[in-house]
Amino acid sequence: QEKKTISFSCKVNRPDITVKWMKAGQEITMSKRILYRVEKDKHTLTIKDCVMDDEGEYTVMAGDDKCTAELILNEAPTDFSTPLKDQTITEFEDAEFSCKLSKEKAVVKWYRNGREIREGPRPRDQGEYRVVAKEKDARAKLELAAVPKIKTTDQNLVTDAGKPFVMAIPYDAYPRAEAEWFFNIVSLPVQNIDTSADKTEYRLKSPKKTDQGRYKIVIKNKHGQGEAFINLDVIVDVKLIEGLIVKAGSTIVLPAVMKGIPTPTAKWVSDGKELATKANVKIDTEGMNTSLTITGCVRGDTGEYLLTVANPAGSKTVALHVTVLDVPGAPIGPINILEVTPDHMVINWRPPKDDGGTPLTCYIVEKKDTKKAWEPWSVVCSGCTGTKAKISRLEKGREYILRVRAENKVGIGAGLESPPTIAKHMFDPPGPPGQPTCSDITENAVTIEWTLPEFDGGSPVSGYVVERREMTGKWIRVNKTPVLDLRYRASGLFENNSYEFRIFAENVAGVSEPSPVSDPVKCTRPITKPGPPLNPKLRDWSKSYADLVWTKPTRDGGSPILGYIVECQKSASAKWEKVHKDLIPMCAFRAMGLTEGMEYRFRISASNIIGDGKPTELSETLGRRQCLSMSEYWVSSVFSLISELLHFSIAAWSLNICP
Repeated sequence: QEKKTISFSCKVNRPDITVKWMKAGQEITMSKRILYRVEKDKHTLTIKDCVMDDEGEYTVMAGDDKCTAELILNEAPTDFSTPLKDQTITEFEDAEFSCKLSKEKAVVKWYRNGREIREGPRPRDQGEYRVVAKEKDARAKLELAAVPKIKTTDQNLVTDAGKPFVMAIPYDAYPRAEAEWFFNIVSLPVQNIDTSADKTEYRLKSPKKTDQGRYKIVIKNKHGQGEAFINLDVIVDVKLIEGLIVKAGSTIVLPAVMKGIPTPTAKWVSDGKELATKANVKIDTEGMNTSLTITGCVRGDTGEYLLTVANPAGSKTVALHVTVLDVPGAPIGPINILEVTPDHMVINWRPPKDDGGTPLTCYIVEKKDTKKAWEPWSVVCSGCTGTKAKISRLEKGREYILRVRAENKVGIGAGLESPPTIAKHMFDPPGPPGQPTCSDITENAVTIEWTLPEFDGGSPVSGYVVERREMTGKWIRVNKTPVLDLRYRASGLFENNSYEFRIFAENVAGVSEPSPVSDPVKCTRPITKPGPPLNPKLRDWSKSYADLVWTKPTRDGGSPILGYIVECQKSASAKWEKVHKDLIPMCAFRAMGLTEGMEYRFRISASNIIGDGKPTELSETLGRRQCLSMSEYWVSSVFSLISELLHFSIAAWSLNICP
């Protein structure tokens, strides 16, 4: 196929033979596209990027020998390597569409909106362009852009007062234009403007005399802009010349000219009440003229004023709205204190009920120290647009009054003041914890425990501070960081010294009063029960008694041993029974009242002021088969005496004599 790479190869019987490549009887000239390569006995001709001219018969010659092959190519389809691109131009500019094809000699046709075209753009040339090369095509759009052309640049329009009216300006523009309407140099609200592709409109819902005048319309797109003007005349049956917006304190004069035969009568009404000459209100009616005058007007004079003229032929009423501008009223209270800390407050308020007839521009927030009443108010924020503010740079513990005033274009209104507020946390320190108790006392440490405060001051307790002192000494803080639990192990104490402890609770507002002082506690080694006696032995026995001996424990538990307890267990019982009433002061004891034929086990325990220690059980069991003759007893006694004299123990041997 066209554009592909093709190779012709042949083999010869000797590697040193030179061959020639021919096409149509002429030797082929090698190039970057046509390559000849020899590999031993193999000769290859390669043609890259085949074109239709490469088609034909190819011959390779080696001396008088030759061989022939034919190359037949299939034509590759034509395609667009670079497509057309959409364009936007202004009228009378040249437009050029270009594209690149995959084949040099391709036949193409150009179309505009489905029709074959010739060159040369004209205004009617706007549309879709298409180029076709066999079965392939490419498309693009041509748009002719132009500065907006306004069809009517100056209009004089008339409408009746109170009737909806639409003013329209037709135009041509591409791309689509935007329109802006102006009246007395002031941009009119966009919600009353409707702009389409070929016109812009402005709607007056209820035209008034104040809507009468010259309107300017600007229509623009990215290529430029055009202007148009409309002179609007609003007609009322009673021609009224009024000043609808005035500042407080000025004089309102509403003159009107009446028409009618016979001469009409005039009646002025406001808030449903007929007005008459009284105080600062004056009504003058003479002939066809009537006027309403209000001197020293205030915000309360704002409202609808109705003038009704009547004669036997009928009546006509016209309404007009008078707005008296003044400074805004005070914001609606109270001032809410949302957050208080020792260095700042956060407050909010509600907008004033009366904005003075014109939108508020901002709020002014001020503060004053109540103990410095002679000082002027200090401005905290002079440009607040919202109804919330943060008052910073306060001094801890001082009492402040805050004031908020609203401002509009007329001026600053009356202020709203907050109640005096102290710069501190909104909650209090907690109450004192319960009296601490001491336990687990050693020679250098004590465990202190306490109970929660009765109240937390409105904020959770964040920790506790432990203090100690030696009797009548100074209080010293024990813990570096607040204790989170209700107990603390105080270490680093001195043996035999007496200490008292107290506890403080704290939260974000501060530290509580101290707890009641603990009972004095002396640091001494702890007293425990004594250890078990050592080396218990059955030294002598008979059918009615047994002599036991032992040595004292290695540990007395920190308190002198008061005596010993000997217990026995009979073979028929699992219960250990004490065999004496009082403590045994020595390390020896004769257990009396034994029953012949009964087996006994013995154990001994030491006792101190704390209680009885762990017992030690004798390894021997005194049984019914154990009997002792006098000679054996004498021998045992002699050996025991010798053992005591030589300071070592000799185990006593017993002889079981069976009947």
